[in-house]
Amino acid sequence: MSPLYRLAILSVVAVTISACTDFYSIIPRSSYKTVGNFSIISAGVVMATDKTLADHLVSFRTGKNCSTVRIEQGRTYCREDEPNPMPNVHCYQTLGDVMCYAAPDPSRRPGDAIGNVQQRAL
Repeated sequence: MSPLYRLAILSVVAVTISACTDFYSIIPRSSYKTVGNFSIISAGVVMATDKTLADHLVSFRTGKNCSTVRIEQGRTYCREDEPNPMPNVHCYQTLGDVMCYAAPDPSRRPGDAIGNVQQRAL
């Protein structure tokens, strides 16, 4: 018999026998508490920074701001990978300044607009 086959049989027997015992007899209570505390710390980190511990590692490694929470919100994993939409603004010359609005000014003629910011790169 190969050592891998023996290990597989031993694992199946151990799991089968452990079904009749208490959970803490398999895993020491101190280890179980450590895993529980780690889960609490991990949840606290996510609540405070919107990043898991793995996200912090990926962000450190890549130099980008990456978060699993962003994926759950329907955005890209890393903030730097998100495309920047061109702003849709309508600018008009005023007395000494340029004013920009989100919607076209109905009191102005279409020819009064300064440039076409929608097609021009800022």
